[in-house]
Amino acid sequence: MRAGILAISFLLVGCSTQISTNKERTVPISLQLQHSSTALAESRQLLPVSELRPGDILLSSSRGINSLGIRLFSVAGVSHASVYLGDEQVAEAVGSGVRIIPLAQAVKESNNMLALRYPDLTEQQAAQIRDFSLQQQGRKYNYKGIVMIAPWMLTKRVCEIPLLGAKQRNFCLSTLAKIQLGDEQEQEQVQSFFCSQFVTEAYAQAGYPIVQGNSAWITPADLLHMREGDVSSFSPQERLSYVGHLKNWNLANNVLPGREP
Repeated sequence: MRAGILAISFLLVGCSTQISTNKERTVPISLQLQHSSTALAESRQLLPVSELRPGDILLSSSRGINSLGIRLFSVAGVSHASVYLGDEQVAEAVGSGVRIIPLAQAVKESNNMLALRYPDLTEQQAAQIRDFSLQQQGRKYNYKGIVMIAPWMLTKRVCEIPLLGAKQRNFCLSTLAKIQLGDEQEQEQVQSFFCSQFVTEAYAQAGYPIVQGNSAWITPADLLHMREGDVSSFSPQERLSYVGHLKNWNLANNVLPGREP
């Protein structure tokens, strides 16, 4: 009975879990849950712009109703994804389409923003991500995809039940996504993007995929949980490393480092 209640509770909150063992400890098995917070350990200092690298993934949230709805559905602290191109420029897919904007504008439009980094990304690969982003400027926003992925954020919880292993969870998610969302990306070139789809596709086009599978299946929350120390839904090719926060609502007098408030 208790096990059933526990399983239902995890299903409702949509938390993936991971079992880890430690033979040196008295308790050999521990259960790790997904972290909904944007920082695994609370950051007390904002990230200087100079420490960003081209290709860094920026995850953020805002105070708008759409952002709040996405965060509630995904049970995560982020609702938007973009990619840093270098030279204080950011590429993102928003309602008006794919655009390139100043980093300062991206930070200003957010109330929380952190950077994740794909390990060992080369300058050439970062340049390919930038070239892809520049070529996609003006592409339409994928409204159909975002409408379909909204209920998917609830349906996917079926695959995030407690004690399900990473391989089984990834297989369950991929199978369910193909049924519910389709896999049209394999048949034709992508013509429109929503935010996390754009970031995932940029990496794939650079020959450095973040995750195997259709980029239209990936949400900002999925990218957040691919960081080191967290429990991912889809299995990443490599764990993303947390670089730092460019903006953090828990810090007073938040300003972009190197800028006047």
